[in-house]
Amino acid sequence: MYRFYVSADQLAEKEVFISGGDVNHIKNVLRLEVGDWIVACDGNGTDYVSRIQSICSDEVVASIEKVQPTGTELPVRITLFQGIPKQGKMELIVQKAVELGVYQVIPVAMKRSVVRLDDKKAAKKADRWNSIAESAAKQAGRSRIPEVTMPLSYKEALKMAEEL
Repeated sequence: MYRFYVSADQLAEKEVFISGGDVNHIKNVLRLEVGDWIVACDGNGTDYVSRIQSICSDEVVASIEKVQPTGTELPVRITLFQGIPKQGKMELIVQKAVELGVYQVIPVAMKRSVVRLDDKKAAKKADRWNSIAESAAKQAGRSRIPEVTMPLSYKEALKMAEEL
């Protein structure tokens, strides 16, 4: 079954309301129809096995048939501090790390890193990495989407590692 992440305001007692980009994905890419089964995940470890009731242009409504714990998260929280590599290698690292079960990915700008990101580029990259993390979490059946933070300096990463 296909997995979609929803927020608490998209869940009702017996229904789940899916909106945004997932509507296009359900309707035009997956070509799901009324009566097909999906899994809505709240990001807190609960899955809502649901059957699609209606598909509109801006919303998909599904009735919740079964509520169950996801049980796909690791018993430990692994935080990956990753030096920013050159070219597009960071995208592959984020994807594989999420599929393997990391809790959080923290990009670190090292002293001799080839890639230099200003604040505007760093924000764009972080958004891209978070969307890759979401796609990888869907594919791996994760109950939550791991966060990819804004890039930190080496000193900031050391401070953060001490706090963890």
